[in-house]
Amino acid sequence: MTLPTTIILPLRVDTKETKDVDRYLDDLVFELQNIYEDIAENVNGFIRNEADVDDTQWIPTLNGSTPGLFTYVHQYGWAIRQGIYTELFFDIEWSMTTAANNLYIELPYKVITTNGMPFVGILQTSNIAFGAGVTNLLMNAISNTYRGEIWTMGSGIASANFSVVGSGRMMGNIKYIGQEDE
Repeated sequence: MTLPTTIILPLRVDTKETKDVDRYLDDLVFELQNIYEDIAENVNGFIRNEADVDDTQWIPTLNGSTPGLFTYVHQYGWAIRQGIYTELFFDIEWSMTTAANNLYIELPYKVITTNGMPFVGILQTSNIAFGAGVTNLLMNAISNTYRGEIWTMGSGIASANFSVVGSGRMMGNIKYIGQEDE
Protein backbone atom coordinates (compact mmCIF):
# COMPACT_ATOMS: atom_id res chain seq x y z
CA MET A 1 0.00 0.00 0.00
CA THR A 2 1.24 3.48 -0.78
CA LEU A 3 0.77 6.43 1.52
CA PRO A 4 -1.88 8.97 0.59
CA THR A 5 -0.58 12.26 -0.78
CA THR A 6 -3.50 14.18 0.71
CA ILE A 7 -5.30 13.77 3.99
CA ILE A 8 -9.07 13.99 3.91
CA LEU A 9 -10.43 14.59 7.36
CA PRO A 10 -14.13 14.61 8.24
CA LEU A 11 -15.88 17.84 7.36
CA ARG A 12 -16.38 20.28 10.17
CA VAL A 13 -19.93 20.24 11.39
CA ASP A 14 -22.02 22.91 13.03
CA THR A 15 -20.48 23.11 16.51
CA LYS A 16 -23.46 24.77 18.14
CA GLU A 17 -24.83 21.42 19.25
CA THR A 18 -22.75 19.21 21.54
CA LYS A 19 -23.92 16.10 19.73
CA ASP A 20 -22.37 17.28 16.44
CA VAL A 21 -19.04 18.13 18.10
CA ASP A 22 -18.85 14.66 19.66
CA ARG A 23 -19.57 12.99 16.31
CA TYR A 24 -16.99 15.18 14.59
CA LEU A 25 -14.32 14.34 17.17
CA ASP A 26 -15.09 10.62 16.94
CA ASP A 27 -14.77 10.73 13.14
CA LEU A 28 -11.58 12.77 13.36
CA VAL A 29 -9.95 10.34 15.82
CA PHE A 30 -10.95 7.39 13.62
CA GLU A 31 -9.39 8.99 10.51
CA LEU A 32 -6.20 9.93 12.36
CA GLN A 33 -5.84 6.34 13.65
CA ASN A 34 -6.18 5.00 10.10
CA ILE A 35 -3.55 7.46 8.85
CA TYR A 36 -1.17 6.41 11.63
CA GLU A 37 -1.71 2.69 10.84
CA ASP A 38 -0.94 3.32 7.15
CA ILE A 39 2.24 5.22 8.02
CA ALA A 40 3.38 2.56 10.50
CA GLU A 41 2.71 -0.26 8.01
CA ASN A 42 4.64 1.51 5.25
CA VAL A 43 7.59 2.36 7.50
CA ASN A 44 7.76 -0.96 9.31
CA GLY A 45 6.56 -3.13 6.42
CA PHE A 46 4.56 -6.26 6.90
CA ILE A 47 5.44 -9.87 6.31
CA ARG A 48 3.49 -12.63 4.64
CA ASN A 49 4.62 -16.21 5.12
CA GLU A 50 3.26 -19.73 5.19
CA ALA A 51 2.81 -19.56 8.99
CA ASP A 52 0.13 -16.86 8.79
CA VAL A 53 -3.39 -17.91 9.64
CA ASP A 54 -5.17 -15.38 7.44
CA ASP A 55 -5.70 -15.19 3.68
CA THR A 56 -2.71 -12.91 3.08
CA GLN A 57 -0.10 -15.66 3.19
CA TRP A 58 2.37 -16.14 0.33
CA ILE A 59 3.22 -19.68 -0.68
CA PRO A 60 5.70 -19.65 -3.55
CA THR A 61 4.55 -21.72 -6.52
CA LEU A 62 6.24 -22.67 -9.75
CA ASN A 63 4.79 -22.84 -13.22
CA GLY A 64 5.88 -23.15 -16.82
CA SER A 65 4.94 -21.13 -19.87
CA THR A 66 3.11 -24.35 -20.74
CA PRO A 67 1.17 -24.77 -17.48
CA GLY A 68 1.14 -27.99 -15.51
CA LEU A 69 1.14 -29.41 -12.01
CA PHE A 70 4.12 -29.57 -9.66
CA THR A 71 4.49 -32.15 -6.90
CA TYR A 72 6.18 -30.21 -4.09
CA VAL A 73 8.45 -31.60 -1.41
CA HIS A 74 8.17 -28.21 0.31
CA GLN A 75 7.27 -24.57 -0.39
CA TYR A 76 8.53 -21.96 2.09
CA GLY A 77 8.16 -18.28 1.36
CA TRP A 78 8.24 -14.86 2.94
CA ALA A 79 7.16 -11.58 1.34
CA ILE A 80 8.04 -8.32 3.03
CA ARG A 81 6.19 -5.31 1.66
CA GLN A 82 7.17 -1.73 2.54
CA GLY A 83 5.09 0.69 0.53
CA ILE A 84 5.52 -0.51 -3.05
CA TYR A 85 8.89 -2.20 -2.35
CA THR A 86 8.64 -5.97 -2.13
CA GLU A 87 11.35 -8.37 -0.98
CA LEU A 88 10.89 -12.13 -1.30
CA PHE A 89 12.73 -15.03 0.28
CA PHE A 90 11.82 -18.57 -0.72
CA ASP A 91 12.82 -22.25 -0.66
CA ILE A 92 11.00 -24.54 -3.10
CA GLU A 93 11.66 -28.19 -3.80
CA TRP A 94 9.69 -30.37 -6.23
CA SER A 95 9.90 -34.03 -7.22
CA MET A 96 7.78 -34.12 -10.38
CA THR A 97 5.95 -31.85 -12.82
CA THR A 98 3.78 -31.87 -15.92
CA ALA A 99 4.62 -28.21 -16.77
CA ALA A 100 6.94 -27.42 -19.67
CA ASN A 101 8.96 -24.69 -21.37
CA ASN A 102 10.01 -21.52 -19.44
CA LEU A 103 10.09 -21.89 -15.63
CA TYR A 104 8.82 -19.09 -13.38
CA ILE A 105 7.72 -18.38 -9.81
CA GLU A 106 4.37 -16.71 -9.24
CA LEU A 107 4.98 -13.43 -7.37
CA PRO A 108 2.60 -12.10 -4.68
CA TYR A 109 2.48 -8.54 -6.10
CA LYS A 110 2.41 -7.27 -9.67
CA VAL A 111 5.73 -5.79 -10.85
CA ILE A 112 5.74 -2.10 -11.82
CA THR A 113 5.75 -1.33 -15.54
CA THR A 114 9.35 -0.60 -16.56
CA ASN A 115 11.74 -0.86 -19.46
CA GLY A 116 14.26 -3.67 -19.34
CA MET A 117 14.63 -6.14 -16.47
CA PRO A 118 16.11 -4.17 -13.56
CA PHE A 119 14.86 -6.52 -10.81
CA VAL A 120 17.25 -9.46 -10.64
CA GLY A 121 17.25 -11.99 -7.81
CA ILE A 122 19.78 -14.57 -6.73
CA LEU A 123 19.18 -18.31 -6.64
CA GLN A 124 20.92 -21.21 -5.00
CA THR A 125 20.05 -24.50 -6.66
CA SER A 126 20.29 -28.16 -5.77
CA ASN A 127 19.76 -31.26 -7.92
CA ILE A 128 19.20 -29.25 -11.11
CA ALA A 129 21.23 -30.15 -14.21
CA PHE A 130 22.39 -27.22 -16.34
CA GLY A 131 23.03 -27.15 -20.08
CA ALA A 132 26.42 -26.51 -21.71
CA GLY A 133 28.07 -23.31 -20.48
CA VAL A 134 25.41 -22.58 -17.86
CA THR A 135 26.94 -22.06 -14.43
CA ASN A 136 23.98 -20.74 -12.46
CA LEU A 137 20.41 -19.51 -12.54
CA LEU A 138 18.89 -16.15 -11.61
CA MET A 139 15.39 -14.75 -11.38
CA ASN A 140 13.99 -11.70 -13.19
CA ALA A 141 10.80 -10.00 -11.97
CA ILE A 142 9.06 -9.31 -15.28
CA SER A 143 7.51 -5.89 -15.89
CA ASN A 144 3.73 -5.59 -15.40
CA THR A 145 3.28 -9.28 -14.46
CA TYR A 146 3.19 -11.56 -11.42
CA ARG A 147 6.09 -13.64 -12.81
CA GLY A 148 9.61 -14.13 -11.54
CA GLU A 149 11.17 -15.87 -14.55
CA ILE A 150 14.12 -18.19 -14.07
CA TRP A 151 17.02 -17.41 -16.42
CA THR A 152 20.38 -19.04 -17.15
CA MET A 153 23.76 -17.36 -16.83
CA GLY A 154 27.32 -18.37 -17.55
CA SER A 155 30.61 -17.27 -19.00
CA GLY A 156 30.51 -16.65 -22.74
CA ILE A 157 26.82 -17.48 -23.20
CA ALA A 158 23.75 -15.30 -23.62
CA SER A 159 21.22 -15.32 -20.79
CA ALA A 160 18.01 -17.13 -21.70
CA ASN A 161 14.87 -18.50 -20.11
CA PHE A 162 15.45 -21.74 -18.21
CA SER A 163 13.23 -24.66 -19.17
CA VAL A 164 11.21 -26.57 -16.61
CA VAL A 165 13.03 -29.61 -15.22
CA GLY A 166 11.40 -32.67 -13.65
CA SER A 167 12.74 -32.11 -10.13
CA GLY A 168 15.03 -29.87 -8.13
CA ARG A 169 15.34 -27.28 -5.41
CA MET A 170 15.69 -23.49 -5.56
CA MET A 171 16.34 -21.11 -2.69
CA GLY A 172 16.43 -17.42 -3.45
CA ASN A 173 15.82 -13.75 -2.81
CA ILE A 174 14.59 -10.88 -4.98
CA LYS A 175 13.61 -7.27 -4.35
CA TYR A 176 11.38 -5.40 -6.78
CA ILE A 177 9.02 -2.44 -7.02
CA GLY A 178 5.37 -3.47 -7.11
CA GLN A 179 2.42 -1.60 -8.46
CA GLU A 180 0.46 0.57 -6.03
CA ASP A 181 -2.97 -0.04 -4.55
CA GLU A 182 -2.75 -3.82 -4.32
